[in-house]
Amino acid sequence: MLRILVWLSGTIVLLAVAAVVLAFQVVEDKPLVTTGSAPAPAALMRAKAILRKNDPRRLTRDERREINIAAPDLEALVALAARRGLQADTRVELHQGGAKISYSAQLPRNPLGRYLNVSTQLGAGTDGLKFEQVRVGRVPVPPALFQAALEHYLKRTQYASNLSLLARSIDRVSVTPDGVRVAYTWQPELLDSARSLAIDPARRDGLADAQRRLVARIDSLGTRPSAPLAAVLGPLLQEAGERTRSGERSSAYRDILLVTAAQLSGHDIALLIPEARQWPRPRPVTLTLRGREDLAQHFTVSAALAAWAGEPLANAIGLDKEVSDSRGGSGFSFVDLAADRAGTRLGELAARDPERLAAAVSAGLRDASLLPPIDGLPESMMADEFQRRFGGVDAPAYKRMADEVERRVAALALFH
Repeated sequence: MLRILVWLSGTIVLLAVAAVVLAFQVVEDKPLVTTGSAPAPAALMRAKAILRKNDPRRLTRDERREINIAAPDLEALVALAARRGLQADTRVELHQGGAKISYSAQLPRNPLGRYLNVSTQLGAGTDGLKFEQVRVGRVPVPPALFQAALEHYLKRTQYASNLSLLARSIDRVSVTPDGVRVAYTWQPELLDSARSLAIDPARRDGLADAQRRLVARIDSLGTRPSAPLAAVLGPLLQEAGERTRSGERSSAYRDILLVTAAQLSGHDIALLIPEARQWPRPRPVTLTLRGREDLAQHFTVSAALAAWAGEPLANAIGLDKEVSDSRGGSGFSFVDLAADRAGTRLGELAARDPERLAAAVSAGLRDASLLPPIDGLPESMMADEFQRRFGGVDAPAYKRMADEVERRVAALALFH
């Protein structure tokens, strides 16, 4: 009996030592993937073109379609989604018939190491994508075991039904070094699935409450046809900070920013949340920032984007909009860019540091609190003039003016 106890104790000790050794092999001090930059405006424009071509409102059930995504665009969008959704950095490298995906997540402070690194090799076959090689830290993992564990985990998440529907809809995936081609059969249920992923059901009550508060605030303006943005957004943010507990403020701020952005941009939030058709609607009113309706729109849309999707995407979309305007719209505007950047900073503050935002808005907000002076910032430049004066978005002259915009925004007390 004593021998059995000794053997059992020794086995437990050996297993514990093996577990510790394995942990040190899995967790590493340096990331496999470092933080990348935001998607380039050109990549966003191509992504929008793909969405327009595959607009679900124009598709019929069982209609077959193909999506072609260029390698740089796929890599940029996957990296952005991973940073926002997984709080990690991901790199995609395409090759003929497959892809290498590398993943790095920063861990809480611990004695083992700072990063969890995962490197996988995927192959595209007739039955979809399969793991061919997997390494977690310095430890190789059997691909079949990794895939089974991943599938087991996903089946127990809120995304299980969405992923199952998506898998059934995809007919074929072809991978080359130049990009990915996805053949799919459209099912209308995919749109409902996308909506459920875009807005967590748990957040819908918060958004409904934010909508009611927006309506009440606009009603409090009486019959005025217009008002400063700060007269609406300031009290809404202040109220949200006062009525919520510390851990809930970020969500309350995000809800306020989204319903306000939907109101100013003219987009119906019911596209994301069908039941929003039953919510009260604000009366028509023009909200302005430094006396301009367009700046209020730029500011609130950027704030909502940054709060819900992250600063890199908000910045990239703002720049994409200005580049697009220079080619046939109202022209490239550093004034609009200033409103975009200020709104983005507010959205990031709401998402990342709600306590600081609560303190900043406690005394109330004015237009000058939201947007710095805009005098001397060039605007209404069509493509030829923009190119002649600033040389494009990568040129030194553009970067100097963009730095000036950043300096003015950073000088706002709201962001100190």
